[in-house]
Amino acid sequence: MHELQTQFATQEGEDAWNAVMHEHFHSGQLGEAQAYLVSQLETLGTELATRCLIDDPDRVSITGWYELIEAIELHEGEPITGVTLAIANEADRAFEKGQVHYPYMLLGLYSDEPFAFSCADSAAMIGQALDEEGPAWAGYDEDIEVFLECEGLSAINTALVHHKERHFFRDDAPEHAPARYVEYVLACWWRALLFHRAVEKICAQKPLPHNVPVLAGMVDMKPEAVAVHGFVEGARPAVRDENEGPQMAEMLPSSMITRREVAEVKEPPTGVDLRRRVAESAEVEQPAKKSLMARIFGRG
Repeated sequence: MHELQTQFATQEGEDAWNAVMHEHFHSGQLGEAQAYLVSQLETLGTELATRCLIDDPDRVSITGWYELIEAIELHEGEPITGVTLAIANEADRAFEKGQVHYPYMLLGLYSDEPFAFSCADSAAMIGQALDEEGPAWAGYDEDIEVFLECEGLSAINTALVHHKERHFFRDDAPEHAPARYVEYVLACWWRALLFHRAVEKICAQKPLPHNVPVLAGMVDMKPEAVAVHGFVEGARPAVRDENEGPQMAEMLPSSMITRREVAEVKEPPTGVDLRRRVAESAEVEQPAKKSLMARIFGRG
């Protein structure tokens, strides 16, 4: 029996495990998360687990990035200082056998007007994205059309859409979770990892102008993992034409500037500590959340 079948026997156990995984993504520790997921998938050894390991991060890529760079450089309005990027499935997707499901991408480009991306660190951006009321930048995305695609996710995404055990009901207090349910949870995290590693790679290979950070996530798609990519420590001042006047933000009285406190993100656990942290994690009451569509893009 796989160790996570016992861990997931209770909702509290599964929630604790997911919390540790989210912490790895929030802290940018994708390498450790990948190594751990590989070991768990190898131990599970099911057909889908093997399918996941075939779809390694090198097989997933983001296309249209040069167009995004050009759009940021040529934008004539306030300088772009933050980008949000997410994958999602079509809401009316068909479930016929043999139907392939390609996730599509959602893109948002923002200036410092609604939220000071140029001065924010990763913790502040993630804190905003997870805010129950939605992020400060919701509804303020610039009217710029750029089309990106994430290639290489269709196989695992289709397998997850058609998976037969996407839910686990614990009405009878079972002693362990079904192996197929554990398979589904691990595969969902692997899909998230593939997407985030693709964004991480493209940001490293082709940084956006002026080191604009990318807040990446998933819309109505488990596990709704969020991470910041392309982040550079310190302020990233928005570059403006030297002939332009001061930014409006400099002219606003301090009473019009609202700051939100964001909980500090703790240092991520190491790969060695992962199992211990999961086992020791206490039950955390999870408040009802809006769709990630609303939290990141302020829509839906």
